[in-house]
Amino acid sequence: MLLFQIRLFLRIIAKSKEAYFLKIISLAVAFACSTLILLFSIHEFGYDRFHQKHDLIYRVLQRNNNETFIGNRFSNKIPHDVFNTLKYKSDEECVPARVQLMGQVNGWTSHRTFRDAKFYAADTSIVSIFSFDIVNGSLKEFREKEQTMILSVGASQTYFGTPQSVGKKLHLYTWGDTLVFTVAAVYKDYPANSHEEFNSFIRLDSATLQSLHFDSQHTGVYVKVQRGSKAQVEDRLNHLPFANDLTYRMQPIADIYFGPRVAGEDAKHGDQYSILILICIAALILFLSLTSYVNLTTLTLPDRSKELAIKKLAGTSQTQLTFNFAKESIGVVSISLFLGVAVLLFISGWMDSILSIDIVALLGQANVQLVMILILLFLLVAIAPLFMTPRFTRATPNRLLSTETITFPKFKKTIMLLQLGISIFLIVSSMVIKRQINYSLLKEPGRNYDQIVYVSYPKGLTQEGLASMRQEWKKSNANVVDLMATSQLPDRVSSKELHSPFYFVSVDRGFKDFFGLEMRQGNWFGANDRDTMTVVINERGNAIRGQQNGQVVGVFKDLSGQFNQPEKPLKLYVSSHVNYNYLCIRILEVDIRRTVRFLEDYFGQDGRPASVQFLDKHFEEWLKYQDKLNALSQLLAIISGVLSCFAIYGLSISIVRDKLKQIAIHKLCGASIFSLTRLLVKEFANQMLWAILIFGPLTYISLKEVLRNFVFTTNFSWLDPVVPLAYCLIVITLLCGFQTLSLNRADLTSALKR
Repeated sequence: MLLFQIRLFLRIIAKSKEAYFLKIISLAVAFACSTLILLFSIHEFGYDRFHQKHDLIYRVLQRNNNETFIGNRFSNKIPHDVFNTLKYKSDEECVPARVQLMGQVNGWTSHRTFRDAKFYAADTSIVSIFSFDIVNGSLKEFREKEQTMILSVGASQTYFGTPQSVGKKLHLYTWGDTLVFTVAAVYKDYPANSHEEFNSFIRLDSATLQSLHFDSQHTGVYVKVQRGSKAQVEDRLNHLPFANDLTYRMQPIADIYFGPRVAGEDAKHGDQYSILILICIAALILFLSLTSYVNLTTLTLPDRSKELAIKKLAGTSQTQLTFNFAKESIGVVSISLFLGVAVLLFISGWMDSILSIDIVALLGQANVQLVMILILLFLLVAIAPLFMTPRFTRATPNRLLSTETITFPKFKKTIMLLQLGISIFLIVSSMVIKRQINYSLLKEPGRNYDQIVYVSYPKGLTQEGLASMRQEWKKSNANVVDLMATSQLPDRVSSKELHSPFYFVSVDRGFKDFFGLEMRQGNWFGANDRDTMTVVINERGNAIRGQQNGQVVGVFKDLSGQFNQPEKPLKLYVSSHVNYNYLCIRILEVDIRRTVRFLEDYFGQDGRPASVQFLDKHFEEWLKYQDKLNALSQLLAIISGVLSCFAIYGLSISIVRDKLKQIAIHKLCGASIFSLTRLLVKEFANQMLWAILIFGPLTYISLKEVLRNFVFTTNFSWLDPVVPLAYCLIVITLLCGFQTLSLNRADLTSALKR
């Protein structure tokens, strides 16, 4: 019986090969796109939600409200006094914990040595805020014993070669003293969607931070609210007598990933806007495929009228006929789903590199989210065409055997209108949104208006040329804020004086204003200061000032804390341009890609663009991440364009079958291929006009509302409506011409007998 059903199903497909081919291919593409985007969206919107009671966990942010302040107003560097307020005066409303990121830490274990590693120092109360799934050891020892630490399985494997590292020693140093920490516990690695890579925590105390030369007075602070509310804690913080121009807010941990970039953090950030665009495009692709599937089903049903009439005369009930249609739909959708999953497996390497989704591993583990997505999509698509079948299952055998076949003219016109309108909407939206993303994604005034990029110092650029370039560019290029030359980047200072604890950097006089140095004592370099004996030092250097030579004209606030690095005794001096290695340029984020291309071309040599790099590597990663999402959205828009071709082809087949008698008469009367093509195109023209009238204003209003959310917006171009209209007209004309050529070779006399 099963083999008979399969043979019957294959025979039905063979009678309408074109229609079923379009069904299967379009649905397979829709399954692949929808599954991919849904998995990615779940991953992105699931950041930091793996912690128990994540909705009660917050990060404390400080906002500088001073009108004269320039730069990122948000910081996670919270003063120790504020932390003490949370710790001692909150009446058990919340549990706070300091967390200090420590970069460029060196050390060794019995297994290996390492340099420039990253560790987190945290109060023991962190174990009451974050979730830790312990696989070895106990958190009790971390709470009770000093000089202890906890590691993730990955970190334990890296430093000790085994996840069983409890009791082992790890030695850490920056410059100066070496501290020894004992591993108290090992916990499972946090998922990839954690805003920071929390893979190691050492027990925090002021002596530890000072020994490793990190700032102990300003740290990150996480809070878990136990009683009361977030508003009560914020109110307490914002009524501190020493707040001045500062305000504090409690940022939910789940909002960090899509939240504003914060000075001093090491967090990953995503682009919620681009993800929502991907979801919308994937939904429209699914809708295009569904409507095409339903339309093609209405195309094949009339040809089966005799089959249904015979089954009814044989005693088959209406319920049984509906069940048979459901089985056929399930068969088609199953084939499409199999092909869709096969496509995902084929591109799994690309998906993993761009979206960090390992579809092979998810399938191997029977991931619940993946299984649920596939089941829901399968049921949605399989059920969609069944609402068209009652007109056939309820019809009498006489009605089914009559020469006037059952058709769905109003439904087909609606389908045509929607598919043409969605195609126009997708193309216009993809063009405008791509232009907006490339121009600016700034939505909040005052949020990270500029970034610092650097290039190798140009050969032949003198001190006078540098000064002239600074003045000229600031006037002629609106996207260039400032520029400055230095021998070393402030986050990569490695030059050290012989027989001295001091590190040194050769800078030009614009260094202070460029990096916003705050002078603690004395003055910055004067106009005539240009020798290595006249120096400006930082606070750490001032603490050991008696051990260095030279005339100190000023002391500036420590700089390394901005980069979560140990404070080094630093000496700055002004020297000749021959000592400069880097040219740093501060540029606006608005239209930043075009500005970077301009700098690459300007400083390029021998026809090769210069290497322009960002000082803030996290912003560079975010920019690349956002570019990948933009490219993916463009790919999905192209896929939707191809599917719209399939949809239009299906509509053209439907129109040909509905007007076969009329076409046959025109052909017998000697109509040319051009005349027949024009006849078919005219059928599309009316619906195309309605699609423009309905979806045109809708597209314009929708995009205008979206663009209103941005501080800097792009403008509409005359090409925005022309391109989609031209695309649809060309596709319609070509496909109608193809149908006409096919009809020209066919014998249409049988169509006149119907």
